[in-house]
Amino acid sequence: MSDAYFKGITAALHTAGVCTPTLIIDRARLDRNIDHVIDVLNKGFEYRLVTKSLPSIPLLQYVMRRTGTQRLMCFHLPFLLQLVNHIPSSDILMGKPMPVRAAQEFYDWHSGQTSSMCFAPELQLQWLIDSMERLEQYENLASQRNLRLRICLEIDVGLHRGGFRNTADFTAALRFIRRSNYLTLSGLMGYEAHITKMPIILGGIKSAFADTQGRYANFLRAAKAELGDHILDNLCINTGGSTTYTLYHNSKLVNEIAAGAALVMPSNFSAETLEHHHKAAFIAAPILKNISKPEIPLTPAISTMLRILGVLPKRACFIYGGNWLADPCYPEDTQHCKIFGRSSNQEMYGIPVDSDIKQDDFIFMTPQQSESVFLQFGTIGVYEDGRISAWWNVFQENDIEQPPVYSDITTAEVYPLK
Repeated sequence: MSDAYFKGITAALHTAGVCTPTLIIDRARLDRNIDHVIDVLNKGFEYRLVTKSLPSIPLLQYVMRRTGTQRLMCFHLPFLLQLVNHIPSSDILMGKPMPVRAAQEFYDWHSGQTSSMCFAPELQLQWLIDSMERLEQYENLASQRNLRLRICLEIDVGLHRGGFRNTADFTAALRFIRRSNYLTLSGLMGYEAHITKMPIILGGIKSAFADTQGRYANFLRAAKAELGDHILDNLCINTGGSTTYTLYHNSKLVNEIAAGAALVMPSNFSAETLEHHHKAAFIAAPILKNISKPEIPLTPAISTMLRILGVLPKRACFIYGGNWLADPCYPEDTQHCKIFGRSSNQEMYGIPVDSDIKQDDFIFMTPQQSESVFLQFGTIGVYEDGRISAWWNVFQENDIEQPPVYSDITTAEVYPLK
């Protein structure tokens, strides 16, 4: 990314009157990443949008319109309530097994809401279940309240982070659901984020992907053997993730792929499977102080030596805020100054001596992840055509009634699958 690119965003921020740390999404880059996802979906897959990675109602709605999906994956009870409240047409799969108490709180909340009554949990919500113990807890809750619960079984396809690991336990869960008057099997989920992290010495990506596919196929055969050949026709057979979704070239095994972070490309998601994706999210932090020949307290002579040795930078700045899970990306070669430690108030960064960046300009950082970093900023600035065209608010931990902020951004184009 060039000097001109970040100077363009800087000018847009100045025009918009921004003077505090701000999260920016480049809409053009976001759109290109969405198009890459659509290319894979056109091979026959449904798309489930991972909401923890894009924790903003307007952002989610934008991506949903572009991809033509209503399928969401949720990982946090307070955010589930906001999704139901603001996107009641969505089909929601819980992305991790939740304590049964969380399910109880959801139904307590839903039964008392009038604004969310157009969301039907028995048709639109899938609870992820990873063990017989949890399955029995959910069946007990359903029987006490006369609820119909859709159950998606988490299967271990090689990540070994939980879920049903062998077909015997999996088959027992299928039988339990079949006998229940309150539970319905809605699908399977096999997460395989380990694939792109497997070293060559263990076979690398190709071997890990083949192993994962073989494990998934075994569970599908067990489901057919227990419930009949046509049981899979109407089930959600979910897999994938941001770093692995590009590996899927046909829908013979699974019918649904999940991804989220790949659309904004945090630095922790850099992988050879995503080399065609573009970083689309940045933190812009105002420069409060521009320092030439920075020193540590009481030691001017030692400071000079430390600058010569490279322990202290020859030029530095103190920014507004700091200590985010983020990596500096502009000016090029900007680095956190470790000798001063971390600060969430005024963090120090070494910058190139010949940079023309000045006080009240911005340094830019790439978030290492989106799911927690985005939530540290109240709104997201949408950068488009040289200006900040809209402000989108992020999820609020305990506020489900506040409507989303859109500003004046135009309605997103819809790109139907071919």
